[in-house]
Amino acid sequence: MTAYSASPVRFAGVSQVTASLGANDPEVGTCIKEGDEEYIFVYNTGADAQIDPGHCAVLSGVTGYSVTVSSTSSSDIAVGVCKHATITTGAYGWLMTKGFSAIEMTATSGTVAAGGLVEVSADGTFAPQSNTTGAGFGPVGKAMEAIVSGASGQAYLKF
Repeated sequence: MTAYSASPVRFAGVSQVTASLGANDPEVGTCIKEGDEEYIFVYNTGADAQIDPGHCAVLSGVTGYSVTVSSTSSSDIAVGVCKHATITTGAYGWLMTKGFSAIEMTATSGTVAAGGLVEVSADGTFAPQSNTTGAGFGPVGKAMEAIVSGASGQAYLKF
């Protein structure tokens, strides 16, 4: 069976990062599907904070799809994860909102076991999510392998 999509026509891939929008660039907030992954086009408004691959971004306020990596553990709702190319400060780029990606665990989080749930942590990183304490807004993904504090590993994510 062939899957069809009504995604908008794009002149660049999901690794696109640009400092200014041209006539052929998508609008901020545009959602697309590429294979089994879903993405959203955002603007990084974070003050001197780039969004590196493996880090998630949260809304920077009430300005639509302007995002930042400046997040507070267990109290921010992530928009997506940077999967392909660093989105520099003041630039536009794609965040993955559903699919498999490498993630970066926060340095003080402890280890998440393979199959363990992860939640948003500080400054765009992830932490194990506790089912017993019910802290935070809940999980945003599931680790596909054990990931220790400060390291990266594969996870399935859905924001």
